[in-house]
Amino acid sequence: MFFMFLIVIASCARKVEPTAENINTIFASKDFTFEFNRVDGKKQSLSFRNDYLVYKSDQPTFRRGIEYNEVLLINDFIQNIVRLHSKTRNPKTSSYYVIKNTAYKVVIVPDQQDYYFDALIKTLKLDTAVQK
Repeated sequence: MFFMFLIVIASCARKVEPTAENINTIFASKDFTFEFNRVDGKKQSLSFRNDYLVYKSDQPTFRRGIEYNEVLLINDFIQNIVRLHSKTRNPKTSSYYVIKNTAYKVVIVPDQQDYYFDALIKTLKLDTAVQK
């Protein structure tokens, strides 16, 4: 029983501060998830696995290859929300983002809600892709 407890503890992602170094460490794994958690409890996520993008929402899951210009767009989006991270806002009462892999987890609560996940999904044309 004790060994099972150790395995569970060891398999949990360690929460780290939202710094460029920590986020780049997560990105370097090339197997990570960028998740948007709404105040109402709904979640949407973009996962990146072996040069594929996987979009999960309340719609059917959608998977496709990802292009270099899309990687740049997503990187820019993430940089913007990291710059707006607030240490005073509470993720329990605000929408927030999570960037994670199996080892690390970063929680970002933007001070402003100007950078909406929906706009990123529309730009990547994922909102129409799941409706087909």
